Amino acid sequence: MWSEIIRYLPEFKSAVLTGLDEAGYPFSVRCQPHADLSRYVLRAQVPEGCGIQPGPASLLCHKHDERLWNLRSFVLRGTLERDEQGWLLRPRQFIPGMGIGGLMGYVRYIRKCRRTARQYLEQRGLSRLPSRGIN
Repeated sequence: MWSEIIRYLPEFKSAVLTGLDEAGYPFSVRCQPHADLSRYVLRAQVPEGCGIQPGPASLLCHKHDERLWNLRSFVLRGTLERDEQGWLLRPRQFIPGMGIGGLMGYVRYIRKCRRTARQYLEQRGLSRLPSRGIN
């Protein structure tokens, strides 16, 4: 996992850190994470008083061009903690998104999206809309 983090993280100027606030609701903040290889964590500057709490968290790194093409993304899941140096994310899972992992990464992404959509419809007893051909 760390080889992927080190490979892809420098491509992104910033990321979105999502954790929980004091009431247990999701809370997101943009940050600039930096790898701390001595402890295998990511350090992030988080505004004081923003309300984010230690606990489960994720970090979304994504970018695209001005026309929303050339998307590249990945997500890290882990635990948000605070120590004497500030906030850190202890990643446990690297989830490649669009543009990460070459052609097979793209295929895995599309298959996962289709599987997720199918499960969503099945859980709600809904059927898939009929496809319309492009004229």
